[in-house]
Amino acid sequence: MERSNKKRTFLLKKQIFLKNNSRRTTTCLISLLILTMLLFQVVCAVETNETIDAAGRVTVTNVNIEPSVLMTGDVGLVTFTVENTGSSNVIISDAHLISKDIVVLNSDVYSSSRTIGAGTDMKFTFTILADQPENIYYPAFYLNFRDAGSLRYNIPVRVEEPQMAVSISNIPEVFSKGVTSKISLMIGNAKSVNMTGITILPSGDGVKFNRTSAFIGDLPAHSEKAIHFEITPESESELKFDIGYTCGMNAHETSYSIPITLGTDKQAADPVINNVEITSGSSGNVIAGDVSNAGISDAYGVMVALESAAGEDGNPNQKYVIGTITTGDYSSFELTVPQTLKSIPLVILYKDASGNQFSKKVTVNSDQTGNGNNNGNSLSGMNGAPGGFPEGGTPPSGATPTGGGTTSSGSSARNGGVNPMNPLSGMGSGMNSLPIMEIIYGLIIVIVIVVAWYIWKKKGRGRNNQTSSK
Repeated sequence: MERSNKKRTFLLKKQIFLKNNSRRTTTCLISLLILTMLLFQVVCAVETNETIDAAGRVTVTNVNIEPSVLMTGDVGLVTFTVENTGSSNVIISDAHLISKDIVVLNSDVYSSSRTIGAGTDMKFTFTILADQPENIYYPAFYLNFRDAGSLRYNIPVRVEEPQMAVSISNIPEVFSKGVTSKISLMIGNAKSVNMTGITILPSGDGVKFNRTSAFIGDLPAHSEKAIHFEITPESESELKFDIGYTCGMNAHETSYSIPITLGTDKQAADPVINNVEITSGSSGNVIAGDVSNAGISDAYGVMVALESAAGEDGNPNQKYVIGTITTGDYSSFELTVPQTLKSIPLVILYKDASGNQFSKKVTVNSDQTGNGNNNGNSLSGMNGAPGGFPEGGTPPSGATPTGGGTTSSGSSARNGGVNPMNPLSGMGSGMNSLPIMEIIYGLIIVIVIVVAWYIWKKKGRGRNNQTSSK
């Protein structure tokens, strides 16, 4: 019985020991768990503060937009330079460029995480499409950190309507068939972006050009350049210039056109024959007269010739080269023509400042000749054509019809008179026909009169001296 009681007592003590030991273990485990959680919270708090401070050292140091100003419809590149100025690495989860106006073509290109090392930088490039009207837009750049929020940076993107200023100077009032005109095409860049690779292509049905294309190259913002073209129209049409250029990576084109209307240039030279005199000579009739420039422009390379001798192989005695006749001036000519010609066909050949050749036909009707009397002579004009006699065609500038009429007797201009087309023309190229001998005789008479007056005056003083001495 006593043994049984001892055994119960031992088992009871054992149970009590085991229960107490289990309680101590549980308490230790709970205490250890609580201590571990407290330590973890402290560590996490320390790490979070360090991460936020490191992310605060990351900043956008540069933004580059290419091109700097986009035209509507252009594609551009925006590059952000992000620098970590701190001493700890920073982990970036993703980066985006967000805008409700500008289209970002590669918005998911930086969706994966990356690390910016301490003291280093990283570039983020986005491709954008400016499909909005002219204005300034502000897309936002977001840089999201893994453990410290995000960085936001707005940038201005300027969008302008594509526009190139084009104008033409030196356009004649009317164009003449076969006549070359020099015009200047002015190209202006009124925008804020550089235009590069500018190419100009002229075109037009029935129009000849001195060049098939022109290349300008670069045209900075708010500047202009001039390109010169020589055009020769053969028929009425439209003159068009197609202009291509680039802004950054984007190609643009524009065009400019003007109508080609053929007619007679009102400001061209207009040589007119007048003061005609026909006399008989040993080798034929001698026809002399004046060529007056009744036009607005000067006439160059003027030559008067018999129609049959107007070519290069014509009789040189039936040609008379005058040269330049300025507007409002005149010059004389003299030709020997066959005596059998009663109706004398003459042609006036001349050029304009661009070197275009014109011709103008004039017919002299001779009913009687000799002694400078040509009261029966008359002139009738016919239009010439550009390119030289005897081609026919549309009247060129300056080759206007000359009305017929009876000429006056004699040649007042050649005899020292004044050209009726210009009272002051005697001071111009017509001075080669001044009456030199008459002028010399007049000067001699004036000198004789002055000398006689001087001698008479001197004798009068001698008489006065003798009278006063008496």
